[in-house]
Amino acid sequence: MSMHDLRFLFLLYAYPPDYGTAAKRNFRIAEYLKNRVGLTRIFTAARQAHDDHQAHIETISPLDYRSVLRRSTRDAAVPEHRKHSAFAQFFIRLINTFPINIIAGEGGLMYFLKVLRRGSRTIRQNNITHIYSSYRPFADHYAAYWLKKKHPQVHWIADFRDLIIDPHYRHIFFEKKHHRLFKKLFSRADLLTTVSDGLAGQLKAYNEHVLALRNGVADNLKKPEPVPSAHFTITYSGSMFLDKRNAEPLFQAVRELFQELQFQQEDIRIVYAGKDGHQWKRLAKEFYFESVFEDKGILTPEETRYLQRASCVNVLLTISSDQLQGVLTGKMIEYFEAGIPVLGIVVNQNDEELQTLLQSLSIGDSFSDQYKDIEGIKAFLLKEYNHWKTMKANRIAVDFDKLVSDYSMKAVMQPFFERIKSFA
Repeated sequence: MSMHDLRFLFLLYAYPPDYGTAAKRNFRIAEYLKNRVGLTRIFTAARQAHDDHQAHIETISPLDYRSVLRRSTRDAAVPEHRKHSAFAQFFIRLINTFPINIIAGEGGLMYFLKVLRRGSRTIRQNNITHIYSSYRPFADHYAAYWLKKKHPQVHWIADFRDLIIDPHYRHIFFEKKHHRLFKKLFSRADLLTTVSDGLAGQLKAYNEHVLALRNGVADNLKKPEPVPSAHFTITYSGSMFLDKRNAEPLFQAVRELFQELQFQQEDIRIVYAGKDGHQWKRLAKEFYFESVFEDKGILTPEETRYLQRASCVNVLLTISSDQLQGVLTGKMIEYFEAGIPVLGIVVNQNDEELQTLLQSLSIGDSFSDQYKDIEGIKAFLLKEYNHWKTMKANRIAVDFDKLVSDYSMKAVMQPFFERIKSFA
């Protein structure tokens, strides 16, 4: 069977024009496959999703908590400072627990039933050979499981941007029962894909056929150029995820550089963009940095890209532990595209996989959030500050040729094609 004989049905709750790295990953994978297989059909909850003659996109309206949030927020997300209460934590665990995650979680019961009904019809009418579903939400995977049971000749690929049961968050009730349930469900898949080697190792508990399918850069990516800047800007764009992201070492390092007279206060700007400005304002107040801090709020994707490319350092926050490594946020690939230095700060301990990726592209380095790593963070910042002081512009750090060769969609999708050919 040639690639042109393959016919894909994608179950992708998140898709452009929706914001976020989830929609971007789903789009780039579906778009790349669209031009190389015989047919693609896409089911999504995204409103006004772009359609064309090659990939028919069908919007299936959700009835879920995000539908309610969209009426009052720009990104249908809840700020992290509102999630700390016992009631909020109970609700989060409940909404992630089966079968509540199907009834009232992302998508909702009507979305799930419509995906089942329309998916079965699409498989029959279009001779679908492959189903590709992506988490989150769980509803897409669960629908794919039942479609696979009803149409066993169809191959199922289940993608995970995150783990459903994450040892760092524990946002689900009855973990042991869910592990057994997920092993039963995902053992039926022909392939599980995910964003990192660390997550791939965890998913092998459900299915031995796992592939690390990293996020790729845009096919039309142009080599970035230095951007003149009136200030030395240190930027974080993204969410905070309760206590699983820690920006305090950044503030501590900057304060010590002020105290050591290495930084001049009028030169520095710490910039945040996202839904969690409340936490950043609290840190700025705690460190007496109100005069150097800027909260941009929630920006459009275009505004966020400009902010990342105009910054002098982009900060990447994540978490790592002995239980789980390789928690690579979708923001990382945006930082790679921007090309300027990336400073990773990792809760608990440094992450070897993240550090290797940053260093291999010459784009940056990562450190733990422990105080022993403050000197490393200070040295990183001081190097970039001295460059800015001389050039009055940011520095393009990324090895662009290696970025294109290793992270182009062609490069990241090649192992995927080899896998699906083996069971085509």
